[in-house]
Amino acid sequence: LCATSAEHKLLVIGPTEPWTVREKLCLATSVMKSGDQNWVSVSRAIKPFAEPGRPPDWFSQKHCASKYSELLETTEAPK
Repeated sequence: LCATSAEHKLLVIGPTEPWTVREKLCLATSVMKSGDQNWVSVSRAIKPFAEPGRPPDWFSQKHCASKYSELLETTEAPK
């Protein structure tokens, strides 16, 4: 089976290595401050917190939005 172009883009949208807990916390904190529609500000704010050796586009706007969406899906709402 061949993946469609859209499916292929979804598969390669984010970094393959996992984000650290620290990076996820920085992302969540930045989204709390800037909102989930301002990915330019979110990306810019958390770039200094990248782990050593991360590629330059690790905190790109698309990767930040994708990771935040993933965090929302995997986090249970408080009861």
